[in-house]
Amino acid sequence: MLLYTDHMFMTTRPGMVLGAVGLALVVAAGTPKAQRRQVGTEPWDGPDAAPWLTADAAASGLDPAKLDRAARLAETTHADSLVVVHHGRIVFERHWNDRGPDDVQQMYSATKSPFALLVGRVLARGDISSLDQPLVDFVPELAGQGRAALTFRNAMAMESGLAQSPELDQGDIRAGRSQLEATLARGTTHGPYEYFIYNHAGYRILFTALERATGMSLPDLTREELFAPLGMTGAYWVEIRNDDRLLGYQSIRMRPRDLAKVGQLMLNDGLWNGSRYLSAEYIEQLRTAPAPKANPSYGLFWHLNAGDFYLSYRESNFMRSRLLPGTPPDAYANFGNSGQIVVVVPSLDLVWVRTGRQIPSNIWTPNSTVAQLSAAVVAAAGR
Repeated sequence: MLLYTDHMFMTTRPGMVLGAVGLALVVAAGTPKAQRRQVGTEPWDGPDAAPWLTADAAASGLDPAKLDRAARLAETTHADSLVVVHHGRIVFERHWNDRGPDDVQQMYSATKSPFALLVGRVLARGDISSLDQPLVDFVPELAGQGRAALTFRNAMAMESGLAQSPELDQGDIRAGRSQLEATLARGTTHGPYEYFIYNHAGYRILFTALERATGMSLPDLTREELFAPLGMTGAYWVEIRNDDRLLGYQSIRMRPRDLAKVGQLMLNDGLWNGSRYLSAEYIEQLRTAPAPKANPSYGLFWHLNAGDFYLSYRESNFMRSRLLPGTPPDAYANFGNSGQIVVVVPSLDLVWVRTGRQIPSNIWTPNSTVAQLSAAVVAAAGR
């Protein structure tokens, strides 16, 4: 069996995914391949009007030798890049595998971090009234099965109650079902905020809600509200198609420096290069657990390092320690398949990004490669 998943987990038996269930495509040997294609939308080709400033690591107060050790560790995980930002400036940057600072990378689930900013921009435009507005206002197909109360906040908190399942399975692809149609067909398992389960069902519904709220396609909206104002040159969405029918969207491709911009904007309470991009109040909502009893370690599309970490209410997915134990507890992070990672550490005024195409499969352990890499970067700041 071939497993393609939009989070860092493997299977124990055919068709079963451990932990978070992301974008999965299971193709049995001898089964005709479905006509599923990933198609890049038009990249935003404007200039980077919001470029990074750089600084010397030592002058910024970081230990260059320890950063070199962190880079060597990153390289052993098959990283394509490591970017470290301190006091708002890039102080360290390495690229491997014939890639450079202008090469875009598929972000997979790390797309949720820039997507959370996009939701904030739509809120600021007035196209949605609040994060507590019911999604059924824009997606009336949600009516029934207890889904009418589902809000933007529920979906962003991974506490939607929608059934946990792969984004599009083989049957969906053959039938040409869209992400929305597939999610609606699977129903609910519980009410909003009752339990936390990391899955993409609510996340994918937000794609439809934003398109209907704004009257714009998701790629056009993202170019206007995210890529252009933050200078994300070359960034674009990857579409999922069955022949010529659009089934939905997979993730954003962007430069590692652009993922670092997302982290720095979070650290700056919504400011980029001194200009207000989002309100500080909105940013604070993203990094605050909305239902601590359901999960104290997840905000709105951001993992929080303050409490014991878990991916669902099931005991097998509960880690009785912080996700990044060698990193200060005020940190928050986002992760995508193959190790697309952004970590923000406010107490150190630090952001770091790792991108790549391969990483050890299970990062959800206290001594994972990612936890070690984060600790190595933090050590360069004297912690």
